[in-house]
Amino acid sequence: MGKFIGLLILLALIGSFFLLWSIYDSEDVNILEAKPELHLNAETLISHFKKENDYYLEPEKIVEIEGTIKEINSINNRITILLEGGANESACVICDMQTDQTIGIENLRPKDTIRLKGVFKGFLKDAIFLNCIISQRKINE
Repeated sequence: MGKFIGLLILLALIGSFFLLWSIYDSEDVNILEAKPELHLNAETLISHFKKENDYYLEPEKIVEIEGTIKEINSINNRITILLEGGANESACVICDMQTDQTIGIENLRPKDTIRLKGVFKGFLKDAIFLNCIISQRKINE
């Protein structure tokens, strides 16, 4: 029984390592120059995942997402923007920003509408995007 528990712990550690590696592995993608594979708003994304449409968006896709800012924080010197997932939703879109985006963020406030581009990593309770930048694409493009 002890060997079985040890094996489970080892498998959990290996799984955690691969999860963390996959989350931070996309650092070399040039998000500024990359063309997004999908354009959508935060409420649409959250509604698809709430309906358990897990195949709506695959991890590692570059996505441009528009939404209303719920919160901006800078925990551990990383700026993160949370976009509202809908009027009655507790879920949101979490966008971990690239470090060179601080100038564009300084004038933003909750309830502002913003368009971000980043790498989709997955959905647990919230949709998670990494390496996000403020998109400069015009509304009518």
